[in-house]
Amino acid sequence: MYTIFDPNEMAKVVRSEGAYPSGVIEKLWQWRRAMLESGSVLVSKKDSSSSDGESHDYGLFDKGEGWKRHRTFLQTGMLDPVAARGFLPGIVLAAESASLVAPLHSHNVNEYMNYTAFDMFCSFMFGKQMNTTSTSVSTDPTVKGENKENEQFVTAALGVFEKTNAMNLFPLEFLMAKFFPWYKTTKYQALQDDWDTVREIGLRLIYDFVDRYDRDELDEMEKASYLAGAIERQRESNDITRDEMAELCLIALFVGVDTTSSVTAWNLVHLALNPECQEKLHAELVESLNAKGSNGGTRLNADVIGKKVSPYLHLCFRESHRATPAFGAVMWKGNSHNEIEIHGETLPQGSMVQMGHISYDEDYIDEPKQFRPERWTAEGVASRKGTKSEVLDHPFMRDPFSQGARRCPGSRVATNEIHAMISQLVLDWKISVPDENINSLDDISYDAGPIKPIIPELKFESRR
Repeated sequence: MYTIFDPNEMAKVVRSEGAYPSGVIEKLWQWRRAMLESGSVLVSKKDSSSSDGESHDYGLFDKGEGWKRHRTFLQTGMLDPVAARGFLPGIVLAAESASLVAPLHSHNVNEYMNYTAFDMFCSFMFGKQMNTTSTSVSTDPTVKGENKENEQFVTAALGVFEKTNAMNLFPLEFLMAKFFPWYKTTKYQALQDDWDTVREIGLRLIYDFVDRYDRDELDEMEKASYLAGAIERQRESNDITRDEMAELCLIALFVGVDTTSSVTAWNLVHLALNPECQEKLHAELVESLNAKGSNGGTRLNADVIGKKVSPYLHLCFRESHRATPAFGAVMWKGNSHNEIEIHGETLPQGSMVQMGHISYDEDYIDEPKQFRPERWTAEGVASRKGTKSEVLDHPFMRDPFSQGARRCPGSRVATNEIHAMISQLVLDWKISVPDENINSLDDISYDAGPIKPIIPELKFESRR
């Protein structure tokens, strides 16, 4: 693994990706093994073993024609900005519902963030309001029972991420899997149990939707969902099978829980710790809502959370990413096609290259521990032109979703979800940290993979 910090040098790696780029997702050996052993149709047998001895192609989790076929299908209707914008009405409804019960989650805001991410992504995927943020705190046993599987899905999805990270700390886990593939360690078995739970519940939701689609039982929101569009595309093109489509949608659903919630959580923590920024954002959103909002200026929409109408919202998002990125590197890439020269050194073909963060390097940024969204105004960017600090404004540094052909296919949807959730919370509540011992980011603990804050108890005071 090579680490570089200059995005202009990293651009050389990105430009050399070719038609079948390599990425860090290929290194998730635990997920690949779980896919194989659970019988995922995304995995296929190769005609002959590759140079690394691998006898299977893992499709979306590999490189080559299988990856391209799966990736092309998955990103269609998701990565396009116009398409992503079309899913916002449902996402906004999910954010509204989640915000209403925020005070009931004040003692476990991390769990709340996970449920909000699940609810918003389900509105995109299924066109349906799951309301897990509400049902999870319901005192009605019937309501709890009817929605139990949603909570189980979220818990298991998070478990896959947590157990993957835990296993990565023990090289013996990888060696055992490589040389004794028939043996399952305790850690791997626990991961596979969570994987199987995610797969069982997720695929049941997806296939139930497909059955209702065939019976013409979908409402208008469901007909406008990503999954309804995916069903149509699959049947019109036959580029992938019905079961491949289902498993690709499942992967998107479970991955979207932890990654989106982590980024949203950091944004929320920064605003809670910086009340002056929160008040400035609130004032902007109230003005934007009155001018451009739906339902007589009472509901968020694409215009309200857009950069043109609510620029400070986007400045806060950018500064949160700068101060607390959700991943340990800006991106990971592999030069799988040829050797490449970086800073005058030749990196051999097959190398993994990660771009590290410079967001706390005082040689590039002033007072890095201060949360200052104004750094990213047009004036702030202009002030860095011609200095070494202008590297901070490189496109690679703007968000946590990587770049190039393997950029997160759900990045636009996830960004809309984060903007909608943060906007709704700030409109509805004045958010603060009641613990007098917590005054800055230094007082916040965090977990890894993705990196997310362990959010302290928050106080929600109604603004309505």
